[in-house]
Amino acid sequence: MKKVKLKFFTIFSIALLLFLSACTGADESSSTPTEKGKENGSSSRGETIVVGISNSLGTINPINARDQGAWTISSILFDPFFEESETMEYLPKLAESFETNDNQAFTIKINPKATWTDGKPVTTEDVKFTFDTMANPKVQSVGLKTLHVIEGLDENGVLTKGETSVKGIEIVDDKTFVIHTKKPLDPNYIKGCLVNIRTIPSHILKDEDPATLHQNPYLLKPTVTNGAYTLKSFSPETLVELKANPNYYRGAPKTEKLFFKVVPSANLTAQLQTGEIHLNYPAVGPIAIQDYEKVKNMANVQSVEGKGYDYQKIYFNMKTISDPKMRQAIAYAINRPQIVEKLLKGKSDIIDGAYTLPHPYLNKSIKNYEYDTSKAKALIAESGWDKSKQIRLNVPVGNQVREQAAVIISENLRAVGLKVQIQKFDFSTYLQKAAKHDFDLMFLGIPYEIDPDISSFYVTNAAYNFAGYSNPEIDQLLSQGASEPNPENRKVIYNKAQEILHNDLPTLTIYTEHQMGAVSKKVKVGAPKQFGMFYDVQNWEIEK
Repeated sequence: MKKVKLKFFTIFSIALLLFLSACTGADESSSTPTEKGKENGSSSRGETIVVGISNSLGTINPINARDQGAWTISSILFDPFFEESETMEYLPKLAESFETNDNQAFTIKINPKATWTDGKPVTTEDVKFTFDTMANPKVQSVGLKTLHVIEGLDENGVLTKGETSVKGIEIVDDKTFVIHTKKPLDPNYIKGCLVNIRTIPSHILKDEDPATLHQNPYLLKPTVTNGAYTLKSFSPETLVELKANPNYYRGAPKTEKLFFKVVPSANLTAQLQTGEIHLNYPAVGPIAIQDYEKVKNMANVQSVEGKGYDYQKIYFNMKTISDPKMRQAIAYAINRPQIVEKLLKGKSDIIDGAYTLPHPYLNKSIKNYEYDTSKAKALIAESGWDKSKQIRLNVPVGNQVREQAAVIISENLRAVGLKVQIQKFDFSTYLQKAAKHDFDLMFLGIPYEIDPDISSFYVTNAAYNFAGYSNPEIDQLLSQGASEPNPENRKVIYNKAQEILHNDLPTLTIYTEHQMGAVSKKVKVGAPKQFGMFYDVQNWEIEK
């Protein structure tokens, strides 16, 4: 949800939300693009661009979309305040400006031209309503966990008892508001959080019952939005169809229809070659590594080399694999060099921890767990693990390299005397099981984020803490890290946190992903990117 983007509500809420969103079903009214990327129906412009992704989608609800694909689509419908760029900057979107004099009061101006698709302006009333709604303990939303630093919110990003409005959100005028924090902060921390806030219309939802908002038809399939495209149909297992918003405040889109087509990664290359897909979205639709050379040699597409920003890691269930020696044994047993060479053709990095090599907060003094079966066997014996017990290794379908990596890992663990069962699920079911801790080991792809805050993965009861990890020292360090305005001081804090996580090992990075992109030469504007791919989607254009 970048960008797994991903944030931030209770595990119970995740499980319930995913159950409800899985029940919405497919929209049979959706038109389907033909081989050449043109829709079967007609439109005023008759132009279509089809984006290939590999994972089925969860809810596109703007206040609790979590998986990366759904989060991205939701952010096309509802502009966030900022988006991340490939140059590791925060680019303003709904926010026209961002200023602070003391790193504690942050003044944000909304783009004066921003409007909802029903013609009403996007105002600070909508912003205030969004913050108040997401912080309401009755609302099943991603919440404001990382914005617990705002005045009036508790450590979970929820309104303090008896409050109905977020005290730290000050309205100056219709287009200007101020975020007041409890103490000075690194401005990048606030911008990073605002990447994940998508404003919802108060005039549509203000009279709705907060306790049932997660079931609200509007939030499941929104009809009034403020982004470059509007939702025409949503079939999460197969196809999402978006239609241009001609009144978009940053300029009317040049392409009438935008499709997101769910395709197994093994089929992406074929459909790029036939023109059924015009480009892939590397974050959730990577080209299979074995197809790299083929794609590079295709006459009809331009390949785009990837970088090692994102990574795949496995979570340990802290209840079923409770001894850190056993978790360390598994780390030593996994032949990560084999995975990198055999599956990724060397286009990957082996790291431990929560950051990849390009990240400035990576603690480079930490030594990786090397492949060492002798150490693995010794630690298994020390832990007293019952070797007759089956280890369930959960993996979502759709990403061929990840599925093959699961096979290698299962073979590695069997080689040191462990019993392993691979369990495969579609992505929505997979996340439901993750939220309920229904696994022993599980894969999850993690997107790069500019700000170093990792509290949503490791703080007790955090939204993406699927491991069920709880360490008071980590809770305190990550809270301090989020609240520290000085970048150098933050590095000291996060270095210490990485050392503790390396020993406790609630998660283990398996490999980084140098995700290749490809785009049809018919596409005049628009290209695969790991960051900011859809920032200027209104300018995307294809040959007629």
